[in-house]
Amino acid sequence: MKMKKLILGLGLTGRSCIEFFIHNNIDFKIFDTRHKNMVDELSNYESIEDKIYFSEIPKNFLNNVDEVIVSPGFNPKHKLLEDISKLSIPIITDIDLFKKNNQATIISITGTNGKTTVVSMLEHVLNGCGYKSVACGNNGKSPLTLQGDYKYIILELSSYQLEYMTNFTSHISLITNITHDHIERHASFQKYLNTKKNIFKNSSNLLASNLTKNLIDSSKSIKFFGIENNNNACLINNKWNQNIIFNNKTVFLNDNSFAYKGIHNLYNILAVISISEILNINIDKCFNQLKNYKYLPHRIECVKSYNNTSWYNDSKSTNCDSTRAALEFLDKNIILILGGSKKEINYTSLSNIINEKVKLIIFLGENKDYIKEQLDTNVPTLDVVDMNQAIELSKKHAQPYDSVLLSPASPSFDMYNDYVDRGIAFIKAVENIVN
Repeated sequence: MKMKKLILGLGLTGRSCIEFFIHNNIDFKIFDTRHKNMVDELSNYESIEDKIYFSEIPKNFLNNVDEVIVSPGFNPKHKLLEDISKLSIPIITDIDLFKKNNQATIISITGTNGKTTVVSMLEHVLNGCGYKSVACGNNGKSPLTLQGDYKYIILELSSYQLEYMTNFTSHISLITNITHDHIERHASFQKYLNTKKNIFKNSSNLLASNLTKNLIDSSKSIKFFGIENNNNACLINNKWNQNIIFNNKTVFLNDNSFAYKGIHNLYNILAVISISEILNINIDKCFNQLKNYKYLPHRIECVKSYNNTSWYNDSKSTNCDSTRAALEFLDKNIILILGGSKKEINYTSLSNIINEKVKLIIFLGENKDYIKEQLDTNVPTLDVVDMNQAIELSKKHAQPYDSVLLSPASPSFDMYNDYVDRGIAFIKAVENIVN
């Protein structure tokens, strides 16, 4: 019997695996948990329609499968995975598949927040310094789609990917931070933490934020980066760098400087500098590249200033730590648009900073009652049914020098396809209503 590869999930990862297997003349089939009419872009796969199975598992479906490639979003509790495990069929990811067929130097990055910004910053710095590099993985670009040769492959890895990966070989592995998230997937914070720490397996250089010291086994040869506010000092690979100093808006290196967006992004900057130092890149060259880095959209993105009121799109904030970082970055008198799809999150941690900085909360999303039950605030609140109403009420209540901030501390899937879709909805509503 001719054996086949089985792809689980027909999203971005699954589609990249299809192209890889077709290009390499490897036989495969696909299973997606959705019904056929729920899957977009099926017209692109008419030539392999007989290889795609939806919703229901056919009898003896696994008989001719010798390896399974699982997409990060595939439900880990699905019966098919249980059957695969019983049959001891190997399970890998597109990352493992890529590593089998590519010899580039790998830099792996994970964390609860900041990982997409760090891989984007690092890609910018390395290419600017003359090293052909690309960021891929959890940022939406599968490494299987890469064309050409690269000096460095920068892999952004989520806990979902690290849960199933088998090949953790990297030249450098870095953890930006670890806070409570994805508990609905991993069942407990300890399991989530252990999954994140998988990134350190079989890596030549281990890096982590100094905020994680109490979570990570320091007996390993981990190098830490971060800041010490009391001494205005920056830590780079376990050494305090006296030449890098900062205030709450700007970071300085000798006579050079540039503005940064919040302390969380200062940590991201120091992560990139730490990696660059390990790669023997001159710190001044690295700093100059960071100076002209343009931040990614949907992350404390000022989309409009009108009548001395600023409107910020921070749709990427899907947990409390990310929203807290946005609130810390802005001055007081914030109108905060909060809420989205329900997820197991402890919102009590936002109470103090909301009381300190927020003048009005506008709740948008299915989890508004869930959040209200946890918050202990004295701030007025309003409920809205859609983004347009949120912007209309924000405009009505905004005064000069206020900030209107969409920072939901929640996923977007109750009303939108993803955080990008939600951010675009915010931008369009601001453009149409604020004038």
